[in-house]
Amino acid sequence: MDADVPALAEALAALDPMLLEHEYALLGYGRGSAPPSPEALLAEGFGARIDDPLETTFVVRRPVADAMPPADTRQDGLRVILLTAPLPPELTGFASTITGALADRGIPIIPVGTASRDHLIVPEADWPEALAILRGLRDAARQLLEAARQPPAADAL
Repeated sequence: MDADVPALAEALAALDPMLLEHEYALLGYGRGSAPPSPEALLAEGFGARIDDPLETTFVVRRPVADAMPPADTRQDGLRVILLTAPLPPELTGFASTITGALADRGIPIIPVGTASRDHLIVPEADWPEALAILRGLRDAARQLLEAARQPPAADAL
């Protein structure tokens, strides 16, 4: 068995998805045109600013987004699902398993990773199904791990 499979199964079994309370917006500004991070971002329970060589992206609660300068691109009506279990940095296959399961159901996501946890940004209309899928992955992984830990049946010997 691949050495990553048990770690992946353990990580999936520990999935505890938590829907954050508010509606979020994604704002994209061309490189060099982004405003400074709003002071309100410091007080937020979740918010992100990502600067890359091509653009600056903010993911903020809708009221914070409404107070910011107009962006080149804006996507409203988003919800954030926090995957609360910490993930080991050497884990492989976790994101592809989750994103594949959601893609199979036609749910678009924006994954955001932090130092030890992942977040999934999904459209407002899709969060109930996304949570159900994540919980289904968790439950299936728990069943597989439980079955693997059972001693072999006497008649199988």
